[in-house]
Amino acid sequence: MKEPSSLQGSTRVNGAVLRYTVEGRGVPVLVIGSAVYYPRTFSRQLRDVCRLGFMDVRHFAETDDSFSPERMTLNTYIDDIEHVRVEVGFERAVVVGHSHHGNLALEYAKRYPSKVSHVVLLGSPPCDVKGTLAGANEYWASHASEARKAVLRENWARLRSGKLEAMAPKDAFIARYIADGPKYWYDPTYDASPLWLGMPVTMELVAVFRNFFAQYELLWNPTLLRAPVLVVMGRHDYVVPHVLWDTVLPRLQHVSFHLFDQSGHTPQLEQQTLFDQVFLEWLRQDSPVRAV
Repeated sequence: MKEPSSLQGSTRVNGAVLRYTVEGRGVPVLVIGSAVYYPRTFSRQLRDVCRLGFMDVRHFAETDDSFSPERMTLNTYIDDIEHVRVEVGFERAVVVGHSHHGNLALEYAKRYPSKVSHVVLLGSPPCDVKGTLAGANEYWASHASEARKAVLRENWARLRSGKLEAMAPKDAFIARYIADGPKYWYDPTYDASPLWLGMPVTMELVAVFRNFFAQYELLWNPTLLRAPVLVVMGRHDYVVPHVLWDTVLPRLQHVSFHLFDQSGHTPQLEQQTLFDQVFLEWLRQDSPVRAV
């Protein structure tokens, strides 16, 4: 019997309600991060050959009065992924993460290797927060055009005119992200506002989540990480620059790396057709899992 083409629901974990949505038919693909934001970044065509499951993580989920940021650990997040995987009925899945959610996907794959067929990292850093920030600052200074830098200055000039201070913390967080668009997108004038519509953001947990990677080390132990890995980066990603991978890639096994020339931090949205081609061809070649 064929699986239904779409499914929506939620599951309660300690202190939070994690939503999920499943769309399409085919290879099971679990996208970690948000059931609101990330469905907007993948092509409709990909749903014709993949069963895409999108799940919230705690900093992008609704919380209740039992929420305790100080009790959250990386293992909490990993357990949440496993909980949702079972909930949506994925026996074994391609696990996808964008930005630091990619690091989360890697850690999940190491904990539950039998449940992960492949791992996909989109704009993810191979180092800790300090190293990422230092690399981003250097890459922006040396590679961003003067026109791009001018757009960033204009964005922040508009935002600083008393608006940011008057916003709720969640709204200020989103406003900063949008103002920093020239660092995130190939098109420096791209307005990311629609991607954030309806997004819950728990600011206390945003800080907690970032701290998970304050001393992060990319451990590519083949005895723990058995699944093949696809890394996709954008040449115009100025927050997680692709050059961070230059010294890391030579010592990794079972990894495919692709740099998209007309993408920033979100290549699956900015170059959807190319991403679908690269992703599906990699699935066909790198394992017995059928992509169509």
